[in-house]
Amino acid sequence: MESDEVPDLLKIPRPLQEIYFDAAEQEAERLLKRIGGIDKLVEHIRGELSRGISRAPLRGEWRDMSIAVVDGSDTPVVSERIGVRYGLYAAAYKLFHGIEPLKNNENYVGNYLNEQIHENEEVFVKVLDLVTTYLERTLAKKLLESDELSVDLLIIDGSFLGYRTGCSLVKEQRIDFTEPLTNRHFETVFDLISEINKLTEYIADSGRAVGIIKRVPTRAIDGYMMYKRTDKKGLNLSDRAILSLVMDVGEVFSYGRYLGADEKVDAFSWYRSVSRDPKVRGKSPDDVLREAERRVNVQLTADLTRRGSRRGRGGPISSSIVKLARRMKRFYIRTVKNLPPICIDVPSSVSEDLLENVFSYCLETASPSTGLPMSLDLVDALVSLPRGLARDFANEVEALLLRRGADVSRLRILFSRYNPQKDE
Repeated sequence: MESDEVPDLLKIPRPLQEIYFDAAEQEAERLLKRIGGIDKLVEHIRGELSRGISRAPLRGEWRDMSIAVVDGSDTPVVSERIGVRYGLYAAAYKLFHGIEPLKNNENYVGNYLNEQIHENEEVFVKVLDLVTTYLERTLAKKLLESDELSVDLLIIDGSFLGYRTGCSLVKEQRIDFTEPLTNRHFETVFDLISEINKLTEYIADSGRAVGIIKRVPTRAIDGYMMYKRTDKKGLNLSDRAILSLVMDVGEVFSYGRYLGADEKVDAFSWYRSVSRDPKVRGKSPDDVLREAERRVNVQLTADLTRRGSRRGRGGPISSSIVKLARRMKRFYIRTVKNLPPICIDVPSSVSEDLLENVFSYCLETASPSTGLPMSLDLVDALVSLPRGLARDFANEVEALLLRRGADVSRLRILFSRYNPQKDE
């Protein structure tokens, strides 16, 4: 056996091997007990969630619809060199007639972001994410505006307000960014956020767009169980995990039907963490829920609006984007037996008729490997930027400078590794 085929666990000293093997045994026992406890609850959970679960109506109109899918990507690792930091980003759309891809009906846009090294890396990575979102939303708006393409259904990758997280940490930063589609220049991060807000509202108000979310951390079911139960105990699992235990293929879960109000999803998702706060400990469930709702509104306002907008200084867009965030509807649909259900983000402007066709579309075009519509997987594969691309881009810049006679000693200073042991 080659040395690299030996498990790393067997390469360490034997006393440490025994410690970790014993620890693995203990962990396996702990997980088995937890699985057993969950299995006992499945029937009860199914009964409790039943009012939110229904069979997806099978509709066939989507097969004759013009369906557009928009996705974006940025380099997951930002390449850092002394003096310069690079990040690459791209967005694309593709059109389908039902499930059939249309030839020559796709478009790609991309560019790079650079920044001086003194900028905080967290800020840079978040700005890169916002730039990618801006391109996605700009392409989506152009598709919806096009009379020639006549898009009946637009699918965006992720939630409508997925870009919100972390905006409050970066929105005051100044940037020097000119976007590649219209050459519009942005001087501050909030200028960029504000434009994404406007684009997002336009897309949501169209009544023709939904978002399909791959990673969903929401825990509203757990929070609602804590709120309703006298013992104040939930399951401490994500909604996706809970629904994976009880939903069958072809079933849809509606937060609106389960909670009684879609706008309380975020508040119930925050319920567990808020209930642990000493400031509300011992208060009634209704008081805890009100505090959770207050904090959700504060965070939405902090992330999506200009500083001071709670006093009316943020302009009309400030309040409308927060209202949009609270009006969004979310559904889960189980499309593949051995995979978790997928989450669909739906503006209130989407008709019941179109929504039923969306459910059918997701169910009948599901990829057996991801559970997502195959069109979304296809566009994701087309636009995804591989790891290391930013590094290769920086290397190409260095090579071009060398070929053009740049001073080698100065280049070595400029491009020397900030951390020589780390090859990104």
